[in-house]
Amino acid sequence: MFRQSFLRITNKLAILGTAALWLCLLAALLGQLAWPFDLFAHFRVQYAALFVVLACVLMVLRRFWIAVAAAAGFGVSIVPLLPYIASESVPVAAATATREETFRVVSFNVWFRNPDMARVAEYIEKSQADAVVLLELTQPQAERLLPLLPTYPHYQMDNSRMGAAVFTKWPVISAESVPLSQGGAVASRVMLDWRGTSVTVLGVHLNWPLGPRNSAYRNQELNSLVALSKAQGGPLLVAGDFNLTPWSEYFSDALEESGLRDAALGFGLARTWPSQFAPVGIRIDHCLMSRHWRSLTTSVGPSLGSDHLPIVADVVIPAVAPGG
Repeated sequence: MFRQSFLRITNKLAILGTAALWLCLLAALLGQLAWPFDLFAHFRVQYAALFVVLACVLMVLRRFWIAVAAAAGFGVSIVPLLPYIASESVPVAAATATREETFRVVSFNVWFRNPDMARVAEYIEKSQADAVVLLELTQPQAERLLPLLPTYPHYQMDNSRMGAAVFTKWPVISAESVPLSQGGAVASRVMLDWRGTSVTVLGVHLNWPLGPRNSAYRNQELNSLVALSKAQGGPLLVAGDFNLTPWSEYFSDALEESGLRDAALGFGLARTWPSQFAPVGIRIDHCLMSRHWRSLTTSVGPSLGSDHLPIVADVVIPAVAPGG
C-alpha cells in the first residue's frame, strides 16, 4: 500500500515538475516581452539539471513519452550553455603568453555590509591583478581598504549606490565617472598605460532587473555600454556586476551590438551569486573584452564575506605575425 501510494505521488510530481519546468523555459524565451519573463532566463543551468533528474525518474516509472519531453527540455536548456562548457582553441600566441604579457582583471562585488576589508585587501594584493573592479564599496569601507592596497595606488571611485571603483597598479592616463542612465548606475572608466599600451577598463554595477523602473534603468545602462564600447577605439575591458546572466537575451543582444566578447566563454559555468547557496547560484559578474583581446582563462575566487564571489580573468593581446 505504501509503495503504491509513493509511486503514485512520485508520478504526479514528476509530471507536474516537467510541465512546470517547460513553462519556466518558455517564459525565459519571452524575456524581452515583459521584465518578469526575463527573470526566468537566468536559471538555465538549474533547468538542465532538473530536466535530467526528471527524465531519469520518469524512465524508471515507465512514463516514456513524458521522459522524452523532459529530455527535450534538457536539450533546449543546454544549447546556450554549450559555448561556456566546450573548450575553445586558444591561439598559440595566447597559449604561450607569459605572466608579463597577460593582463589580469579581478572583479568583485564586496557587498556594502561586508566588514572584512582586511581579507578583501589581502586577496587583492595576492591576486597580482593589473586592474581591480570593486562594486558596492561604501565610503567607510574604502577608507579602511585604501591603506591596505599599497600595490594599487591609482584608482577611480564612485561611492553612489550603483557606482563602481577601479584600482590599478599602472600609471593612469585618464579617469572619470560615467553615468549610464539618468538616475541609474555610474560607471568608473580608467585609461591606463600598460607597458606602453593604452588600455581602458570600465567598472560597472548595473541595476537589479526587479520591477519595471529598475528593469528600464538596466536596459538603458546596457544601451550606454554598447555606445561606449562602439566609441572606444583601443583595447577595452568591461567588468563588474551586471545583475544578469549570459542566458538573458538582453545580455546576448548587448554583446552582439557592442562587439564585446565574454571572457568566460569556454571556461565553465561557475556561479558568482549568491555565494552562500550553490544550488541556486547564477553567474551575474562578468568580464567583457573588445576584439583586441583573447581570453586565456576565467575563474571564480573564494568567498570573502560577500554575497558575491570574485571573478578573475586573464586576457592577452596576441602578437601579430610578421606580414599578418
